Amino acid sequence: MYIPPFAIFAAVAVVVILVYIALRQRPSATKHAGKPGSKVANPVVIESLRQNLRLKTGYNEPLIDRLVQFERERLPNAPLQTLMESAIERWERDNR
Repeated sequence: MYIPPFAIFAAVAVVVILVYIALRQRPSATKHAGKPGSKVANPVVIESLRQNLRLKTGYNEPLIDRLVQFERERLPNAPLQTLMESAIERWERDNR
């Protein structure tokens, strides 16, 4: 399946913009989200991280779930945002 480069660029740009907006609107949500046991979660940030993983995995949802589950086994008390950020970092490191 061919995806035009412009479409990929546009999708990444949308994700970056959503993350930027989310971080500007709710700085307190991201300040405490990395701490274990924190109940604060910003759904916009979570969705943009998931979209980032979708782009990296070719929209393979079961693979995304496995990547997050792997991070959950490593960091059982971490919030979902931290798990997704770790999954993204691991994906980028492993696929250089």
